Amino acid sequence: MPIIAPITIKPAEKQKVFCPVLMKESECELTSGIFCDKNLSEKIECAKVLDTPSIYNLIPHNSFLYNFMEYCNGITDAPDIFAFGAGLTAIAAILQKNVFMKWAGGKLYPNMYILLIMKSGGRKSTVLRVVKQILEKFDTTDGSLIFPSDITPEAFYMIAQNRPYGSFFHGEFGGWLKGLDRSYNKGFKEFLTDVYDGFSQKKLIKGPNGGGQVYCVNEPAINILTASTISWISENIKESDRQSGFMQRFTFFYAQQDKKEIALPINPAPPENLFNELKNMSNTKGEIKLSEEAREIYEEFYYSADESKKRQSEIYGSFQTRLFTLIIKTSIIYCVMRKDTIIRKEDIEYAIQLKLILERYLYSVYDKLIKDKNQETLNKILNIIIDNGGVIERSRLLRYTHMLKKDFDNFMDTLIERKSVVLNKENTKTKPGTNYKIIED
Repeated sequence: MPIIAPITIKPAEKQKVFCPVLMKESECELTSGIFCDKNLSEKIECAKVLDTPSIYNLIPHNSFLYNFMEYCNGITDAPDIFAFGAGLTAIAAILQKNVFMKWAGGKLYPNMYILLIMKSGGRKSTVLRVVKQILEKFDTTDGSLIFPSDITPEAFYMIAQNRPYGSFFHGEFGGWLKGLDRSYNKGFKEFLTDVYDGFSQKKLIKGPNGGGQVYCVNEPAINILTASTISWISENIKESDRQSGFMQRFTFFYAQQDKKEIALPINPAPPENLFNELKNMSNTKGEIKLSEEAREIYEEFYYSADESKKRQSEIYGSFQTRLFTLIIKTSIIYCVMRKDTIIRKEDIEYAIQLKLILERYLYSVYDKLIKDKNQETLNKILNIIIDNGGVIERSRLLRYTHMLKKDFDNFMDTLIERKSVVLNKENTKTKPGTNYKIIED
């Protein structure tokens, strides 16, 4: 069976292509990810003739995703990719624990952690608000599909023991990261890392008199939809967030402004048909299985030379592994949109194409984050040297930075190459050793 051809990522520049809307060759804004004044159905038609990655190839006509994005287009100038990611979250949230795939000895639910990234003022929070408005209509007397934004781990366990599914919405991911590092939220970040894959969790919550109660969250299906800017994430992310696998759980949807700004983004109530479509999807229940054709396509793609090489990357390998889990989760969502329980060829193909698009966002975002974090570390080292009179012994500097020797040497080599510091070696009997000295401008 032929494998789906990898998408070739082209530079962000206008290309002359045949425009099915204008019916002539035109410089296409859609290919460059910037302003395009076409409506959703026209963009879908354009995408069919373009040799470039595009979410517009992944929106089945008259599906919930199509109708949700069309509604968002009328009320907000947020990029279409944000509405796409928010639409996936809405479906995942409404499915709760109704559908699953048998996975590694347990159950895999189509829950998602999605992070929308754009410059400040990019209407990122608007699509979050829309999804919340729709999901709030599903609130019942025994609970809500939306978890409180500011909740302690203890309070969460008390809620989730009886209702181990729901969604978090955070308008500012960087601020939420900062809050998760506070003492009263200790362990919550690790909890969210583990439950992404549906692993059950237990916690002993001590009482005022020294006793306590064990709370269990069985096979949870938790969603997170959040938004931020590169600078806010960079300021609040820690190296441990990557090392622990916390950041790898998030799928990045990164965008520039790609449509005309709306001066008055007045938000009419979501139409009843969006609520009804989700309600119908919530009636699908039970195990989701792969058709034999879908299984062959997925396995051939997984074992292909290009994809195997990506998973070996020291920096991106763990992200790539998570994107393959996302392929399965996304294919479940496409399957349920068809009100089916068998993942077909088209479902897995949609999901694979989305993976190839999302990895482009991953590279764009994480390269910037790594660059920012590296610069932050370099500045920290320079400030330590300055605070010690502009010169410091190597051993003392290594101790003050709390870094591994290998990492320390890499950063010092960078500062030397930039001519920010100079390495002085002193091998006299009275003062042996090595020091680093700031180079004055």
